Amino acid sequence: MISYIFLGIIGNKSSINKWLLADRYSSFLTRLLGPLILPLLLMSIISTIILLTIAGDKNIRDLWAVSLASLFVLWSIGQGLALKTSIRDLVLRSKSSKKSEIKTPTSWDFQRLILGAFIFTAIIGVFRGIIVTNFIGTDSDLVSWMIYYIVCFSLIAIFLQIAKDGIVPLDTSWTKGDRNRVHRTGQLLILLIAWHLSSAWSRLFENGNSAMLFEEIILVIITVVSAVWAMSNRNRSSINFISKDTAILWAIAFGFGYAGSITVMSGLTESLPILGDVSQTLGVGHVLTAITLLMGFKGSISRPIEFNSEEE
Repeated sequence: MISYIFLGIIGNKSSINKWLLADRYSSFLTRLLGPLILPLLLMSIISTIILLTIAGDKNIRDLWAVSLASLFVLWSIGQGLALKTSIRDLVLRSKSSKKSEIKTPTSWDFQRLILGAFIFTAIIGVFRGIIVTNFIGTDSDLVSWMIYYIVCFSLIAIFLQIAKDGIVPLDTSWTKGDRNRVHRTGQLLILLIAWHLSSAWSRLFENGNSAMLFEEIILVIITVVSAVWAMSNRNRSSINFISKDTAILWAIAFGFGYAGSITVMSGLTESLPILGDVSQTLGVGHVLTAITLLMGFKGSISRPIEFNSEEE
């Protein structure tokens, strides 16, 4: 993780960046392995320094473990931020979001998001509570998943109500593109929120199963892709070391950091007995990601700033 963070900071320099590009290599094997030389070299140097210095001090090792484990909270929140940002950008780039025909928002715009929450939550509950459990041969607790349905739908409905001014605004310049943007962004976010809450519910209130690892791998891949998209296509910050050339490096660092923090956090059974189980640790992470998506819902469906500037 540290090696990729370091490369992310200095990766914009041409002398460094050329070693990370597959284009400079000729054969297939060198194209595949060449970009890994610098990260592996840095990782070896950093690991050697750690082993020769602080590895022998138990107090420092424990402090390092707690510090890395605490990053789990930031990684989970970052996962939510990456997902909502990439979804917003993806929808904004679509042709349907650019339609300029004036279209006054109606109550149906809000109602169809509520309907989407109702349907998505029900489908995910049935899928996890009945289909998946029967497929892997485990006992299904239908009462538990009915409670999940009520809790999840209620949470989403509350935050939809909070964001209602952005869904059905009192704006005479509202266009068909705005309605499409709000609807598509909202439905995708609702789907992700319902899925993360269902993952959390499964981890916290049921025994882990063989499908858990596969699901986590898929979610991490989606998150890494989302992070790359968000950083390479929507970097409006003044942080110069985040660019299209270094976005993949930061995403890889995120992936390693997320996996490492989960591993370390799960091992702290004495100081954090509640989170000592890997499944429960992942469940807490899904809760944090879902909360991030819920809290960012209103901002994600808001009209782009540049559009408002053009109107003025």
